[in-house]
Amino acid sequence: MQLTQHTDFGLRLLIVLARSGGGPVPLTGFATAHKLSYNHVVKVAQALVHAGFITSQRGRSGGVTLARPAEGVSIGEVVRALEPNLRLADCAGCVLRADCATSGILAKAMAAFMAVLDETPLSQAAETDSPAFPAWAMPQGAGLA
Repeated sequence: MQLTQHTDFGLRLLIVLARSGGGPVPLTGFATAHKLSYNHVVKVAQALVHAGFITSQRGRSGGVTLARPAEGVSIGEVVRALEPNLRLADCAGCVLRADCATSGILAKAMAAFMAVLDETPLSQAAETDSPAFPAWAMPQGAGLA
């Protein structure tokens, strides 16, 4: 399973905000520092404002800030807000759907995935000095053993 780039950028922005100490973070600086499209970052920020995770302030000293403490935001609620059609497979149009256990297995896997995200606060995701999962620390193209 892979989350969309929209959710990836949203989680990155929230982690940076949780680490910022409460001060506003300009979207231009965030986009540049993370080598992301500014226009895409603006769309992600708008979605996060709409969902109530961040607030936006215009002007020279503006930027975005967390709307709630990082301890009170679960990664699961962020993923649900940014991935409204999250599912592992689309079984609705499948001819096997009436006689296939796969949809139940996938639903159980999705529930387990979301349970882990629901119990993980943004503050934990924003902790520093935590090693990256080895698969993500590997060079592109290297697979899991």
